[in-house]
Amino acid sequence: MTFTGMKMRTFHRLQLVFPALINADVFSCATRFLSVVRCLSTSTSVCSAEENKDYKVNPVFLNRNPRNLEYMNLAYKRRGWRFQAPRKDYYNKLIFEPGNSQTKAYIEHWQGTRVVEASTKEWAIRKHLYSCTDVSAAKAVGSVLARRCLESGLTCVFYDEQPEDKNSEKYQSFLTAIKEGHVELTEPEEIVPEYKPGIDYEKPNRLAEKKIYKDDYQLA
Repeated sequence: MTFTGMKMRTFHRLQLVFPALINADVFSCATRFLSVVRCLSTSTSVCSAEENKDYKVNPVFLNRNPRNLEYMNLAYKRRGWRFQAPRKDYYNKLIFEPGNSQTKAYIEHWQGTRVVEASTKEWAIRKHLYSCTDVSAAKAVGSVLARRCLESGLTCVFYDEQPEDKNSEKYQSFLTAIKEGHVELTEPEEIVPEYKPGIDYEKPNRLAEKKIYKDDYQLA
């Protein structure tokens, strides 16, 4: 209950007990006084900067987010054969499935779990559509999915475009809605650390002869 509601409730109770003594003017003056006292009492509880001068920030930060390396493009992507289909080198993949009765789309993680999804089975989407399988349904599902992606922290996803998708009006309408929702359909390249070779201990050498170090070798 708000502070104003508490004042009105107290005023009505006092009117029932003392109808002849309590009026609106007296109650207004009393509430103004209580408001001033309340503000003065809360203003003194504010901590000053001098009280926190002994606190130090911990230099070690432990990030427990399992997707942190993926957001920074440092996690390794799965690799397979060059002509493998479907492709597996992604973090999150956009999948659109138009059906005969419903239209749905979702974001699939490389581990196989669904991160975000949207479908015309949801009444919040279905009630605004004339049909669940036409072009407008595909556009509506794309708009909702793009909004949910941004709310989940996904700004770019992988989309494995097929040749037949270019001739489909539903696919193009869906992809346009995703792009208008500020979600990119390509993931940035994986950041690969620079390779620094170590000492070649497997190379044969003469007895009691020291290893020959080179400039491009990392000295342990």
